[in-house]
Amino acid sequence: MSLLRLRVGLILYGIGLVTVTLLNLVFHPSTVIPDGVGYRLTDSFEQVSLNNRVLMAPAFRPIPGEPTDALRQRIGRGFKPNKSPYTVMHGYWTDVLESWVYVPLTNATTTPKEVVLSFPTYRCGQATLFLAQNSKPLVAPPSVARLDSVATLRQNTPLTERFFLTYHHAFPLTLPPGQTTGVLLRTNGSIGYHEFDLQLSSRTAFTGWLLRNSVEEMLVIFSCLIIGLVALVVGFAARSSLMRLFGLVMLVVTGQTCGYYGYLSELPYPDFMSFNSSNITSCFWLLLNLTAQPFLYEVFKPAIRDLRWYRPVMWTIMAINGCCVLLYALPPSAYVYLNVPLNRTLLVMTFIGLSWMTVFSFVAYRRKGIAYVGVFVLLFMGDLIVRKGVEILTTQNLSLLKYPSPAHNPLLLIGLLTYLIVVQFRREHISKRRMQQQMRQAQEEANALRRAEVERIGRDLHDQVGNTLAAAKGYLSRTQADTDKSLQLVQAAISELRFLSHNLIKDNERTLTQKVQTLVGRFNDFSEIQFVFKDHSNNRADQLPLIQQQSIYHIVQELFTNIIRHSGASRVYVQFFGDDQTLEVTVEDNGKGFDFATARANGVGLQNMFKRAELAQITLQFDPAPTGTSVLLSIHDDETVPNHSDR
Repeated sequence: MSLLRLRVGLILYGIGLVTVTLLNLVFHPSTVIPDGVGYRLTDSFEQVSLNNRVLMAPAFRPIPGEPTDALRQRIGRGFKPNKSPYTVMHGYWTDVLESWVYVPLTNATTTPKEVVLSFPTYRCGQATLFLAQNSKPLVAPPSVARLDSVATLRQNTPLTERFFLTYHHAFPLTLPPGQTTGVLLRTNGSIGYHEFDLQLSSRTAFTGWLLRNSVEEMLVIFSCLIIGLVALVVGFAARSSLMRLFGLVMLVVTGQTCGYYGYLSELPYPDFMSFNSSNITSCFWLLLNLTAQPFLYEVFKPAIRDLRWYRPVMWTIMAINGCCVLLYALPPSAYVYLNVPLNRTLLVMTFIGLSWMTVFSFVAYRRKGIAYVGVFVLLFMGDLIVRKGVEILTTQNLSLLKYPSPAHNPLLLIGLLTYLIVVQFRREHISKRRMQQQMRQAQEEANALRRAEVERIGRDLHDQVGNTLAAAKGYLSRTQADTDKSLQLVQAAISELRFLSHNLIKDNERTLTQKVQTLVGRFNDFSEIQFVFKDHSNNRADQLPLIQQQSIYHIVQELFTNIIRHSGASRVYVQFFGDDQTLEVTVEDNGKGFDFATARANGVGLQNMFKRAELAQITLQFDPAPTGTSVLLSIHDDETVPNHSDR
């Protein structure tokens, strides 16, 4: 029922994504400047996006004292409109290191308008504001670079030296009544894609937004930090690798979030290393790509059929991201040559990581019903695909500034992921407790089997070996000693002791295949029966849980003993067959067979074999015939058993 509800929910979510995409295409923000370049402020003005109301150019040189008309003519010849309503998009920073934006602002009221021009510092390391007329910004702190009508803010400008208590680039302006003020903005990019989201707000609206935004940023940061620390504590207390790795990932997300919001820009970065306020967020992205891999491995491990190739690929991804982080420790002189390759590698590795997570989320759901990571991926990637798909269709450009991350619905995503991980941890914790209980029960039953075997061996020593040696002694005690008969009896006693000693040998250090090969060799040494072993499973048996390997070994050992004692066979074949789902072990002889019903009811050895098979969840089948007996042991991959040995 829960699986059906999940499938219905995923279908509804898919329908919702298609619907949202169509609605976004119909009601998307216009890519055409609504009423020409710039914006006309009225008495009711609060806030507006200027992204598709500006003109932009990759290069421009302001001339001090140039008349406004001449300036506007030069701008009209060299600038072009920005068509994207989502961001002001200049291009990759290596192609557009510096760019210019021009927007005329008209105050249509009869009173001066105090407004704020703002945009985030992420992907824009420095911004310089020019005004095309005598209106000046509000008085700036003394240490902020000023040149007449110019104000400059850098990414690492201290918070106390900014116009507002925010790490956004925010410039206050006073627009005279009835006049048009030309705003010229020069921005510099130093990493990644050079773009920003340009907003114009009244001072009152900006103050309110700033308060709400600061509270939200603090909530996101402290939520990530607290969840990460709690997950680590719970993970170490409960010995849960899933929670420990989740806690580590959340701490890295905390650092990445702090870098995105600009709270790491004032750290005292060492001069002899390349770490700085511009690339610290990229470093945390690389660390997130690195730490996410062991976390995803812990999640997907039950559904991965062949770990021999998954682990090398995982370690390769981690090594590449780790090496990129270490390269930031090089001197700044070397970073000049590494900046572009590192950022290109970051984009590639992030894409690989997201693709890896998406593919294996689907695989984990299909094979093992593990859905919680897949649900998060659908919510994360679904929103991303819808937004970016609409953006490409409407503007033929792709913005990398806005994405479903700590910058978009962060508390919803963080809360959802945490809830899903906690639910999975609870399931694993309950399953672990049940497994431990099963292990204790299986251990007790295995010990009982072992004691029964020892008691049976003791009886065999007394009844068989003892009686045989007593008979040999009797033949030697006669007046005319029968040495030949005595030697035969002693030899029979020695063979019987070898049988019994093999049942006492325990070899838990080697794999099942190696132990069966050794067992076959031992029986071939003293038995006239020829034992043959072949493994057609490509060592699939060695990947089984230890309890299943031990149970198969003891069952095969008991079968060999019974074959030698009772079958009258001349040849025995032991073969392993297997694939990713099933392992089969066959033991076949060419003996005379036996009455299975009678042996099952009265034979302690058969009863012990079936008990071992039941404990290890192994299907055991006998097919006795007058021409020989076939025994089949089957193990299916979808059955979970406690991974322990019977000591």
